Amino acid sequence: MTLKQSITFNFIFKFIKENGMPKITFERDMEKGIDTYNVNSVILPKIEFNFNAVSDEERNQDHTGQRFLCVAALACYINTFANSLKRNGAEIKFIRASADTEKEKDHAMRTRYSVLILDVEIGLEEKYRDIYKKVEENMLDGSLLTYSLEAGMEVEYNLSMVAVD
Repeated sequence: MTLKQSITFNFIFKFIKENGMPKITFERDMEKGIDTYNVNSVILPKIEFNFNAVSDEERNQDHTGQRFLCVAALACYINTFANSLKRNGAEIKFIRASADTEKEKDHAMRTRYSVLILDVEIGLEEKYRDIYKKVEENMLDGSLLTYSLEAGMEVEYNLSMVAVD
């Protein structure tokens, strides 16, 4: 890690410790039919849905929460994986990934997400295979978000490297 990276990481960690993570807020405007999630992120300030654009049945079958769970898991996991590869000197050519969930019923017959499945394929030149193997071993322990989810559900990590020129 360079001095600049170290200073940047220390600043970020200090900021988070002192200020906490930004809170996500939600508002539903019944008149306009708009759901707004204020994410308060530089990359994604807000997410809006026009729930009048689809039928109640379509909206109820869309599983938006499950989709957000998968997006959040991928965002954290892929960012952690990519940063670790870069920090160790690898140059990433591409990353392809998917996330899915499995459900089960508990003892009270409530449905719950029981498994999160992450499939990740990273394109690297062959000369970075040793770096990939080292990082892969650490990534099997998860990222902040996926490791946290492991307290309540199984998380499967299917990781692979694709050698590219």
